[in-house]
Amino acid sequence: MKVIPVEELKAGIKFDKPVYVDGENLLVPEKVEIRQKDIERLIRWGVTEVSTEGEVITESSVTRGPGVIGNGASDKLALYYESSISVMDRFFSDCRKGLNLNTSDIEEVINDFYPLIIDNTDDSVILTTIKKMGEDELSQAAVNCLILSTVLGLKIKIPPHRLMNIARAALIHDLGMTKIPQDILRKKGKLSPAELEKIKTHTVYAYRLAIKDLGLAEEVGRIAMGHHERWDGKGYPRGLSEGKISVGARILSVTDAFVAMGKDRPDRDSMLGYAAIRQILNDNSRRFDPAILKIFIQSIGIYPRGSIVILNNGAIGRIVQIRAAAPLRPGIQILVEERGRKPRKEKEFVDLFHEKNLFITRAVDPKELTRG
Repeated sequence: MKVIPVEELKAGIKFDKPVYVDGENLLVPEKVEIRQKDIERLIRWGVTEVSTEGEVITESSVTRGPGVIGNGASDKLALYYESSISVMDRFFSDCRKGLNLNTSDIEEVINDFYPLIIDNTDDSVILTTIKKMGEDELSQAAVNCLILSTVLGLKIKIPPHRLMNIARAALIHDLGMTKIPQDILRKKGKLSPAELEKIKTHTVYAYRLAIKDLGLAEEVGRIAMGHHERWDGKGYPRGLSEGKISVGARILSVTDAFVAMGKDRPDRDSMLGYAAIRQILNDNSRRFDPAILKIFIQSIGIYPRGSIVILNNGAIGRIVQIRAAAPLRPGIQILVEERGRKPRKEKEFVDLFHEKNLFITRAVDPKELTRG
């Protein structure tokens, strides 16, 4: 791992391997330009050097190929997704260390990435499904909640200024988790009543940090604090029910639950998107606003975009298009044809809405496809 002084970095430079801060926090992925904003952020954080195992890419060494995420989403969208996770990594790390929190980190993500979500909702949703999260990925979960809450808010036609506050709340809603002892968060056995109560305090911490430390709008803090309120009134911290819960908190409640199911936890492995959707559908108006939940399912699909599925003829494909009226009949990009053959064309597409003889037999973890 070579060390590079920040003062030697220049906007536009690219490396053929990822560049890291402190050896573990991603600054930029491989083959992605370092922006002037990235350099300015490093200086603001007091970072004096970065590290990489790669070499600088010159124009003559660039080979044009598929997009960064390789599934139809634009390179720019993928770049800002990774960049936003990097910004939030540092943000959560600062909070854990008790350092002063910087609102400019939140606003950087909102100013750079949020508009791209608005313009590319389908590809944005795919980003939330193709990159597996680990056990303690607060930063990636925050960005995924930002994407899904924004897409859901657009479907519900939330006014732009309020939707932006929901987006901010999505980024910081689990900030209070940085104040919960790690031995509780990583405990593999059943939590004691006292430990459960300790975890529940993270919503109040998030409110206080949003208002007092970050100086965000009261609405942002209240949405973040309310994401564990339940439709039946049995949630926390205030036990609100139905219409007493803000629309923003009701949106974030659904998206946070879906994202959380995709994370590895000490007591279970992550769920596939399909399994998470099925579990959310079993709610029966206990936890979620039924109207918002219905729109979420219509927006995301029973099989979320980006999911890998096997068809009844043995073909394997990725969900790239959904229909609200026919959620079990999505559009699929074929990755492997029946009998293990390569697709006849580069992006072979099958629309199950019209191909009535084909249907999905099951969703699969992409890791299954790489096992011998």
